[in-house]
Amino acid sequence: MGERIKGGQAVVRALEAHGVDVVFGIPGVHTLEIYDALRDSPIRHILARHEQGAGFMADGYARASGRPGVAIIITGPGITNVATPIGEAYSDSVPVLVVSANVEQQWAGKMLGHLHDLKDQLGVMRAVTKWNDRATTVSAVPQLIAEAFRQMTTGRPRPTHVEVPLDVLRAFGEAEVTPPEPIAPVAPDPQDVQRAVDAIEAAERVVIYAGGGAVASGAHQAITALAERLGAPVLTSIMGKGSIAEDHPMALGNLWEPGSPVEEVLRSADLALVFGSKLGAQDTEYQRMPLPSTIVRVDIDPEEIGRNYTPTQAIVADAALTARALVEHLAARGVSKECWTPAQVADIRQRARAVAWGAEQQPYIDALRSAIPRDGILVTDMTMMSYVACRLYPVYEPRTFFFPAGYGTLGFSLPAAIGAKIARPDATVVPIVGDGGFQFTMQEVATAVQFRLGLPIVIFNDSTYTAVKEAQAREFDRRFIAVDLVNPDYVKLADAYGIPGVRAESPDALAEAIRAAAQRDLPTIIDTPIHFEY
Repeated sequence: MGERIKGGQAVVRALEAHGVDVVFGIPGVHTLEIYDALRDSPIRHILARHEQGAGFMADGYARASGRPGVAIIITGPGITNVATPIGEAYSDSVPVLVVSANVEQQWAGKMLGHLHDLKDQLGVMRAVTKWNDRATTVSAVPQLIAEAFRQMTTGRPRPTHVEVPLDVLRAFGEAEVTPPEPIAPVAPDPQDVQRAVDAIEAAERVVIYAGGGAVASGAHQAITALAERLGAPVLTSIMGKGSIAEDHPMALGNLWEPGSPVEEVLRSADLALVFGSKLGAQDTEYQRMPLPSTIVRVDIDPEEIGRNYTPTQAIVADAALTARALVEHLAARGVSKECWTPAQVADIRQRARAVAWGAEQQPYIDALRSAIPRDGILVTDMTMMSYVACRLYPVYEPRTFFFPAGYGTLGFSLPAAIGAKIARPDATVVPIVGDGGFQFTMQEVATAVQFRLGLPIVIFNDSTYTAVKEAQAREFDRRFIAVDLVNPDYVKLADAYGIPGVRAESPDALAEAIRAAAQRDLPTIIDTPIHFEY
């Protein structure tokens, strides 16, 4: 039997039942019923300064914890503001739940002048979510939130949205809130595993490619074991960084690019094992990556598994369970190989790093890595130093390197780092951002101050939209327009917030500033002047 409660209470009770311990948001007059119920809940609320920030915080929380992040968002402008971070979460396969209000059902979408009117709120969110729906009764609220969690935690993790109109939030009704049933990951078909083992046994040179699905499924240990058993080098996508420690003897990281020494591996391999990657245009340079003709592809998404590169064998299953099954069956057959020796992989890795794009910025990447503990989290933005980090920053553990890979959203790193720090308060979490991207979401410094989060906020500052200016120089004969910025003094900005601010004029000074900032219980703005040639 259900309990007679208000719709706003039903939202909070359902979140509690699904183990939610923190939500991100900004209250508005349309969500006050939810906020009033939060007053009596153990759920912690983190107050953002913009709905975009709340969405990115929920995303960062999910990436760091492996659990869905939750954002509470108002009607209308709240929805359109949060659509950008939810689009990023959709593109990068991150589970984020948005719970929003709407005007009363009888007025929804009619544009009659009600506050926060939006013509088609569900339609807006449909474009950026895996699943979304509207609760029309109080009793439907916990059912829909349960379905939202089921959608996020089965198959490919992606964001969802539940809309609860004002009349439902305010109404009393019978609502039955029950704990969710455990959801088992999808195991591979045993025959598929046997066929894959047959192909591996017949191959002479196996290479492994790991994407974001490998990280999301927790496949890092099994992929490492598979690499060791086969002597197989492991390449990763940007999202796949952390699926093997990049100081492991068989790790090649995200070092492939056209002409890279890594192509020596790809061109001499006769079988590729691909775990949880779309093999997308950015990571493969529009399918220029020379994968071998035999590809065994493992992906949880049946719609993704045949895109971009057609597999010889497709296994629709959880990446971790499949990698473990392959290791077990290879061991049972006594199959082991030395496709490449550790010395060969080390030589290729060293040569690839030396010629990688952005290698001249290696001292700054080394400074970041030296100052961030092995299990610390680097949160990057769409900025030149982040692009360099995708290649050259070595990642040692899963869920410790975040990049807005798909949507490519400026302003991601600071609020995402806040979410990550909330999820892992004992970890060192460092956002890096360009001076342009920082101004997209720099208001979230106030959130970090309010909740006393010790974030070293690194701004790589050259007073321009660097990537755009570089493209104008290369493709438009240096006809620059709309790329140079007038910035505030970021050290003085820190002072305005009552927090430390420093200017790091060298890589060594940057490393020292990060170490000092990580010891504080308030954020530190670290303004780092840099220069790129155009």
